Amino acid sequence: MWSAFVEAAKTSDPEAPDLNKYATGNALRLISSALYTNRSQDVVTLGELKIDPKVTALKPSDAPTEASVLDCVNDEKWLEHKKSGGLVNDKPGGKHRTTATVTLTADGWKVSRFVIGDESC
Repeated sequence: MWSAFVEAAKTSDPEAPDLNKYATGNALRLISSALYTNRSQDVVTLGELKIDPKVTALKPSDAPTEASVLDCVNDEKWLEHKKSGGLVNDKPGGKHRTTATVTLTADGWKVSRFVIGDESC
């Protein structure tokens, strides 16, 4: 999901087809909303996003249809830029403790929910 989000954020494209491949439900709505907002403000997000996901639980354990994931999302080098050039602000990115739910759908595993926390990791 993050790779699709990073690619779509380069042009603030909320309808990038890969978003639907890897995200669904609340996660897809959250990403699309952020991209629509950035597009309306002539903002793109550029740079490198680093992740470190770890599966913390599978439900049910015998034939999983849902996975809980704990991640450290590092956006120190993934920053918002004005389409006209230059950074939107001088706030550096950071490392964010992120939790996600990944759900087995008819089209495969997709992130259905994620929360980017305020705490660092």
